[in-house]
Amino acid sequence: MVNKMKFNELKFINGICQLDYNYYVLSFTQQPNQDLFECTVFNRAKLPVDLPGVKTEKIKNNKWVKISLSKKDIERLILKFRAITGIKTPKHLEYNEFYKNIF
Repeated sequence: MVNKMKFNELKFINGICQLDYNYYVLSFTQQPNQDLFECTVFNRAKLPVDLPGVKTEKIKNNKWVKISLSKKDIERLILKFRAITGIKTPKHLEYNEFYKNIF
């Protein structure tokens, strides 16, 4: 069985957690008063907008957004990014390193 990152291992700062996958940054933001999260995928390398096996609800510039993820959805998405990037343990970005939408 694949050892996968669990939701409770994520480090949220001010309601946001960002994981660095070199070319991509996964950003999770908790929705106010809900146990749901929005995920934004920032593409640093301006690669094609196709992410294998990742269904998105919005595509805007070079970022993908999928709204209303549960904790289990987040764990599945992290597992997909492990398969896409080969990175088993992404770096948690600190607040001063958070990737902003620069596009």
